[in-house]
Amino acid sequence: MPSSITDQQLALFYRACKMDFDTTRTVIEAYFEHKRCTPEHFSDRDPLSPEVQQCLDNQIYVCLPVTPSGSSIIYHRVANSTASNYCFDNAIRTYLMTMDACLYRCGPRPGIIFLFDMANVSIFHLMRVNIKSIKKFFHYVNYCLPAQLDEVHILNAVRFFDKILMLIKPFIREGGLEKIVLHRATDDYETILKDKIPLSCLPSDFGGELESVEELHNKFRQELVDLKPYFEAEERQWSESDVAIENKGKMDQNKNEETAVIDSLEFD
Repeated sequence: MPSSITDQQLALFYRACKMDFDTTRTVIEAYFEHKRCTPEHFSDRDPLSPEVQQCLDNQIYVCLPVTPSGSSIIYHRVANSTASNYCFDNAIRTYLMTMDACLYRCGPRPGIIFLFDMANVSIFHLMRVNIKSIKKFFHYVNYCLPAQLDEVHILNAVRFFDKILMLIKPFIREGGLEKIVLHRATDDYETILKDKIPLSCLPSDFGGELESVEELHNKFRQELVDLKPYFEAEERQWSESDVAIENKGKMDQNKNEETAVIDSLEFD
């Protein structure tokens, strides 16, 4: 665990782990270990980088207001149907940045809700996903995320969602499938979602009281840019823990070498 971990981060983990100290420590260790081992998703998270900007140009990322019960909400969809514009690993990186920004903005919450809108998604997008990256993403959500996952709502579910489910099902932890709720394009979202997400937390595209997803995305895009110092500090933080582990390994190695030398000595 890096020495620079903040009180807010500790509070996030502690709340997510239902205030169990041992579980909190385990999840924090898993969190930093995963970030060290997955640089394709957690390094170079500059909101102004060409890779992130390309994602923001072609996909929608929004952190919606928290629900009355206190849960954070993240909305995501592809902005157009051109599959060649979809780079899966960069999209995961940008989505994880959105998650971090949401948790940073909202602070410790009882849960988090994902809204995945499949409008504009085609079978060609499915051909651009990477199984290893899917596994890494779900490992992070399952075991490292400093938040309890409430529900995952699939909006405008496509006819081939069964194929998507086949890809992700092996990586969803026990009980996770029950949290996935499918909504067809013909569904009345205002009625279906109101029990979990009130209209005050929904974009106008779904009968909500907020601005359109496009307008909300443009505002959140600037918010990500404003958080550039945060992402830089966050990367230094898990890099610091990497150095600490490396130094500890060197210390352990030196200690073992010293022990071996002492053991080889012969005393009169």
